[in-house]
Amino acid sequence: MQIQRKDHSKLAIIGNVDSGKSTLVGVLTKGILDDGRGGARERVFNYKHEKENGRTSSVAQEIMGFDENLKQVLPERFNQNKNKYWSQVVEKSEKIVTFLDLCGHEKYLKTTIFGLVAMIPDYSLIIVGANMGVSKMTREHLGVSLFLKIPFAIVLTKVDIAPQNIYNETLEHIKSLIKSPAIKRTPIQFDEKSDMNEIDKWAGLMHGNNVVPIFQVSSVSGNGLQQLTRFISKVPNRDQLNKAYQTVNDPLQFDIQENFNVPGVGIVVSGIVRGGKAVINQHVLLGPDKAKQFKPVTIKSIHINRVLTDSAQVGEFACFSLKPSKAGDKLDRADFRKGMIIIDPALKQEPVTEFEANIHILHHPTTMSKGYQAVMHCGVVRQAVEIKKILQHEVLRTGDVDTVRLKFLYAAEFLQTDQILVIREGRTKIFGYISKLITDKQIDDEKKALVDPNLQVKQQL
Repeated sequence: MQIQRKDHSKLAIIGNVDSGKSTLVGVLTKGILDDGRGGARERVFNYKHEKENGRTSSVAQEIMGFDENLKQVLPERFNQNKNKYWSQVVEKSEKIVTFLDLCGHEKYLKTTIFGLVAMIPDYSLIIVGANMGVSKMTREHLGVSLFLKIPFAIVLTKVDIAPQNIYNETLEHIKSLIKSPAIKRTPIQFDEKSDMNEIDKWAGLMHGNNVVPIFQVSSVSGNGLQQLTRFISKVPNRDQLNKAYQTVNDPLQFDIQENFNVPGVGIVVSGIVRGGKAVINQHVLLGPDKAKQFKPVTIKSIHINRVLTDSAQVGEFACFSLKPSKAGDKLDRADFRKGMIIIDPALKQEPVTEFEANIHILHHPTTMSKGYQAVMHCGVVRQAVEIKKILQHEVLRTGDVDTVRLKFLYAAEFLQTDQILVIREGRTKIFGYISKLITDKQIDDEKKALVDPNLQVKQQL
């Protein structure tokens, strides 16, 4: 089934706990106002415990559709089954905006970082409660967006209940933060009286990374929602500018974020196409497993935004139904682990256990040295690494920039040079990119050289 390829963009919704992120997503995507008691956010949450405590602990996805006149497309009615109303929105829309509703509580920061690193949003909307001010987590999320080079806008929520003095202090604090030497950007303030043409202008300039729009909204009264909706409808996607992507002409690379066993269908994987193009009945490789091997599989069907299609390409979220390519092979959820991908057989498929990375220590309370261990995020890879070697410093402190050699502690992963990585442990934050991959052969040669110091000279002769 061939569907028209839609214009699309992806927005990550981040901010402090209780700032109104999920409520805003519910209001925007469902075309309703909140009742002031969390009615809108209940339509967004994935799990029962999230509805009970009001806190997002997973990555929730919702879509917003716009027709050729930039008017929001809404289904006839919203059902609990997303398959029904998503297909109605997709069918009538010319542009689809995907919201990634991420966690605000510090306890779930690892899930938020995964969403920002692995799901490659075009922009971030940093939500700040006008009655709460700029919190520590707001600064954390702002810093992550900066280091990942994700353009961002600020949305001030709860303007209807914020005391005027607190509201003014919060707004001025945000403006001074944006103008500070660490950020050096221009804040552009919008309210319910702002001209739509002006909003269109700055939305088109968002990819330049030099401006930060500030919106002031209320999910209960509806103040400012029209202007924010217009902005969301106009921001262009950054697929061609984003260095995290390859091109549509490159071999297929699909990052697996989740896997399911669907009754009557079999194994289904969801994720994002990082490079190339996937088509039905394409033979691909799934891996690496713990033995560093890739299994040949075939793509049986493809869904984008819960609508059946015949292909998926760079920048698109998709679901693939898979079956083994070899007769007699079996495929079940036990064959999957975090960090696995689907690639074209033409890609060089050599997972690595060690690599070098250029890193910047954003924060660490003391010092780091050889043997330091923490969790690394790189694409869909989430695994503990250990520092094997520091090239320039004896020890690393906050603010240091260096090249380090890292080793995965549990399994080899498929990596590529220039991929962005984030290393975290408690409040420790390290950002960087992969500069060199070290193959098993190189590791073996190094071990032999330690046993026989003259080996390298002998090999050269």
